[in-house]
Amino acid sequence: MTQEPPGRGIRFRESMPKPLLIAFLGTGAAAVGLVVWLMVSPPVPKNLELGSRRSPPTGTFTHNVVRAIPVDIPTPLPVFDPPCDAVAGIVIEGGEAAQGRIRSILRLNLCRIVGDETQPQEVKQAIRALSGARIRFGILTRTGEQSTTDLTAKRILINVDLARTSVDPRLIAPLLVHEGWHLSVGGPVTAAQEYGARVAELQACRVVYRDPAEPSRGCVDAQAIVTLGESRAIELLVRAGFPR
Repeated sequence: MTQEPPGRGIRFRESMPKPLLIAFLGTGAAAVGLVVWLMVSPPVPKNLELGSRRSPPTGTFTHNVVRAIPVDIPTPLPVFDPPCDAVAGIVIEGGEAAQGRIRSILRLNLCRIVGDETQPQEVKQAIRALSGARIRFGILTRTGEQSTTDLTAKRILINVDLARTSVDPRLIAPLLVHEGWHLSVGGPVTAAQEYGARVAELQACRVVYRDPAEPSRGCVDAQAIVTLGESRAIELLVRAGFPR
């Protein structure tokens, strides 16, 4: 009787039933083919359409950020002294670092806009609406969203990533103006109201930055939307999900 040579085991093709072996080899070949295809033609992420880069409203919120999780704050809050009368009554829900960051934005940017007679009324209206509002940093779980406002609570939530000292604080100024416009008009948030928020935001961008495209994607988007003109911009926002 013939014996198998020492060290020789069952051959691979005999290790499983033939149908299972065929399926195994086919799956392996498909996996290898997929890897090769991805190496040759890697997927390219699609940019969001212009009108969808800020989400439509949901409930009492100006923008649907999926989940808005406010960061923890000290109790009691440190006393905040607004830098100008236009934002009197504003409440910064945060510690001294957060309050200092927002104070510098108000003093150096927004209060300066309100005091400038050459600035249009839209941006001044938005800034004055911050008086009595509550501002807080939070985690916004929808990718790309930087702010939203609970119109009922008058609480503006700013993406906590913008609280980092390594991030240019000027990025926050146009966001406050955008949300301030929504506060000044009140709900419901429509496509026309969102267009107005973009107009006010763009004006803030032009004051804060020499070039609205300098570092802020929001400023670039605001400029692109406003450039369309009101009618075309509103239609764009309606297609993106904003109510007419």
